[in-house]
Amino acid sequence: MVKVSALALRQAAQVQEVQSVEEALEALRKLWKEDEGVRKLLEEAARHGYTLVQTKDVEPAFVAAVRTALAKLRERLGEEKPSTLRVKYDSKRKEERSKPKPKPMTWESPEGVRYTVEVYDLTPREEKYWGFRDARVEDALRWVESFISMAEYEEGASVLEEALEYEDNPHFERDLIPEDLKEDLRVMGWDGTLRSLRTLVESLPAREKEFKERVRSITALVDREEGKVLAVQTPNGWEIREASKDVVNAVLSLGLLMEALEKEDWRAGEVRRYVEDLKPFTPGLMASLNAIATLRRAKYLLDELGRGRRVAVYRDPSTGEPVYRTPVIG
Repeated sequence: MVKVSALALRQAAQVQEVQSVEEALEALRKLWKEDEGVRKLLEEAARHGYTLVQTKDVEPAFVAAVRTALAKLRERLGEEKPSTLRVKYDSKRKEERSKPKPKPMTWESPEGVRYTVEVYDLTPREEKYWGFRDARVEDALRWVESFISMAEYEEGASVLEEALEYEDNPHFERDLIPEDLKEDLRVMGWDGTLRSLRTLVESLPAREKEFKERVRSITALVDREEGKVLAVQTPNGWEIREASKDVVNAVLSLGLLMEALEKEDWRAGEVRRYVEDLKPFTPGLMASLNAIATLRRAKYLLDELGRGRRVAVYRDPSTGEPVYRTPVIG
């Protein structure tokens, strides 16, 4: 590392005042041509690196010019390095450049054993060897092509079936249920096992039927605190005995809820706002809807996990015995 004094260069340049980097560079060019000592110093700094010292009393423009000059000089010295390419000259052909052939490479282990290093054992940074063929890759490609051409496909066990098979073994236990769904299921009394979850999901149709029947059975809206009947259903429609915003919204939402439940593919998210308006007058109705939404999500998850997976089977051509199985992805 060469120390370069900005103050010494500034004094040697013999300029009155530096206003810009361009002026400082011009002064350094003149100094470079006239002073051989300065030229050698800057060349050494450009080649081996430098530390700029005594910059406190020197104009910032001159300091910047010194750094710029050294950077340009470093680039120029780098371009002047001799080429490693060999040139073969033939009067009948155009001039060609060829790279020298790589020398055989070896590696010696700590035990003193010397191994030959193949091209494909090098790191990816050795870009000049990337064009060489790797026999191991070609062998692997032929094996994969042979496997694909001779493989058979069969239906394998689903993720759910495998999880149920090993559920009692803590070493093979698989966590397939999201945490937020687990919390909702525990509110419904789930014990945390997949077997009980399947039983719980099987109760979904009955819960949906019960929910519909309960909504259809609502014939009056009662104030739970005072026991007053606020609205009652009559053959001619709803009779509102004590008009209020909550009562009117509840009557309207009940009609919309009944209409929505007539559809076979009704969604819990769509009817939730109607149930929210009925919540003060029908305790437990929102809890029933939440249970249905939770079980529907659990059913969808079990259906996805219960899908059978295709398995590729490779058989020994000589015996026909299966020697390798792997799930088919995609």
